[in-house]
Amino acid sequence: MANPTDTLAAWQKAALDATIACTQATLAGAEQLFKLNLETARKALEQQTQTARELLSVSDPQQLVEMRAKIAQQGMQQSAAYANSIYEIVSQTQTHLSKLAEDQFSRLNQNIAKGAESMGANAPGSEVATAALKSSMAASTALLDGLNRAAKQFQELSEASIKAATAGMFNVGGKK
Repeated sequence: MANPTDTLAAWQKAALDATIACTQATLAGAEQLFKLNLETARKALEQQTQTARELLSVSDPQQLVEMRAKIAQQGMQQSAAYANSIYEIVSQTQTHLSKLAEDQFSRLNQNIAKGAESMGANAPGSEVATAALKSSMAASTALLDGLNRAAKQFQELSEASIKAATAGMFNVGGKK
């Protein structure tokens, strides 16, 4: 039979490892968002500089109207691309965190089941309690699986909605 202190120490180490992995995933996502924002700001500055130069060279009112439509179209495309990039980063980070949580939950279930079996092996009449614990763990696992499926369906729906909205932005912009 395993020493309860060793088991507790192993659980604490696993919890610390999981916390560190989640923190690293979150920081990686934040770093990607920071880089995206920095690059977007850089591109926006370049675009605004170019637009200002083009506006200064306009001499015809018709050119000004065409330039306005072009600027609006570019703005919509850039906004859509930015929104898509943010969605991708957030989605990847969420998927990674979900995977870490699933792994942690799976490990926890296994450890609890092993602990229940080892404790129940020596206690008279503990078979009922061990069976109840295993049944609870199976129900929890089924619940988690259902939640994961629902989260994946929501993610797919969100992705489809963003793509449809982006396509709509491009179509509306192209008609102007």
